[in-house]
Amino acid sequence: MYDFVIIGGGIIGMSTAMQLIEIYPDARIALLEKETGPACHQTGHNSGVIHAGVYYTPGSLKAQFCLAGNRATKAFCEQNGIRYDVCGKMLVATSPLEMERMRALWDRTAANGLQREWLSAGELREREPNITGLGGIFVPSSGIVSYRDVAAAMAKIFESKGGTIVYDAEVSALKEHASGVVIRTRQGGEYEASTLIACSGLMADRLVKMIGVDPGFIICPFRGEYFQLAPQHNQIVNHLIYPIPDPAMPFLGVHLTRMIDGSVTVGPNAVLALKREGYRKRDISLADTLE
Repeated sequence: MYDFVIIGGGIIGMSTAMQLIEIYPDARIALLEKETGPACHQTGHNSGVIHAGVYYTPGSLKAQFCLAGNRATKAFCEQNGIRYDVCGKMLVATSPLEMERMRALWDRTAANGLQREWLSAGELREREPNITGLGGIFVPSSGIVSYRDVAAAMAKIFESKGGTIVYDAEVSALKEHASGVVIRTRQGGEYEASTLIACSGLMADRLVKMIGVDPGFIICPFRGEYFQLAPQHNQIVNHLIYPIPDPAMPFLGVHLTRMIDGSVTVGPNAVLALKREGYRKRDISLADTLE
């Protein structure tokens, strides 16, 4: 019997496993992941930005954790030889209305304790010759990394300290009893744990239902679509380029991202996905769609 079983091998699951075994070095801890390696879903399908905490309400947990997480992510990368780039983020205003919103962001970044610079149109053009705007805010602490690499490093640390990772282990049933939980997988495995920790991403609601609890919500998946610039245009920007967000919209808007491999992406949009873990337009699940 395990002391802890963690379901999900994305960055949340791997980070949880790594930190648990550091806190409880004598505990028996296992992590179950349905894919053949770590970070195959949301962790491995994002732009990899190390966010500075520009947008969050001052004093909120999100603001506090983002600032702490920015520092901790860079420190973890340094300690484990993971490549990252602190290229900074440029927020660009292209209209008088966006200039007003930019002033509000300027005040918010101050309240969140961030270093930043206010740039005129001319100063913006000096920093980014290919970007046109009325002004901008430069936040130097934003960066870029491969979170797939970060999760893989966490997995390595977890295993080196005696943790167990079982890949190709898709959970199919959960049964709670007086002293813990029995976890069964589609591959025929059975695991028992005193404590179960779910880090199951887009399958979180389904996992809760397996144990007979109504989560009170259904995950409705959206897919973000990106374009990648041709390699000859990889030097078109020097920083992460973001628009001034519209407060009426739940998304940050289309931005240019310098990826850690040197490529530049443009996006994302947000479209309703017809499959929970579908990353291409042709990925369709009838069951997910009907749900």
